[in-house]
Amino acid sequence: MSQSSLASGPNIHGGSGATYDGQGSLVAYRVGPLAYEPAVLCDCKLKAYRWISWSNGQLGRRYYRCRRARELFRDLRDAVWKLKKDVAKKEAEVEDKDMQLVAKQMEVEEKKKEIEDKQMVLQVKQQELNAKEEELIAKQQQLEAKDVVVQTLEAQLRMKNQCIDALVVLSVLLVIILVVVMLNAK
Repeated sequence: MSQSSLASGPNIHGGSGATYDGQGSLVAYRVGPLAYEPAVLCDCKLKAYRWISWSNGQLGRRYYRCRRARELFRDLRDAVWKLKKDVAKKEAEVEDKDMQLVAKQMEVEEKKKEIEDKQMVLQVKQQELNAKEEELIAKQQQLEAKDVVVQTLEAQLRMKNQCIDALVVLSVLLVIILVVVMLNAK
């Protein structure tokens, strides 16, 4: 297979339609991109570079590329570098946000611990309150028992007062009767 059959026609912007059949050497000698004849000019009127494809799909295919295509590669390289810088910046921002998130999570954990501590204090206070309430209920029951005793004593006192009143009335009557008997006896 000859070199001329590999390049069936010049194509400034991408190459020809021929493909490598897998036999023989792709490139017999190292040849510079401008070392070919007849010259193929690109749209800018400069001799185009002739390259050889090394990709699996079109191995050995020769194609022509404008000299200024390198500017495109430089532009693409610069764009890639810019994107890499942007990605690094974004990664730094994400890392910063991650650190902020970790700090917030630590704050949340501290707040949770404070809440747990306050809940424990609240439980202790609740237990103290329950003990005071039970103590108050016991005192209330004692007061109610004493009230029953007081009511019983009051009832007994009323009965005694009634007895005393009856005795006083009887005593007054006896005195009156004695006075009358003594006056009648005289």
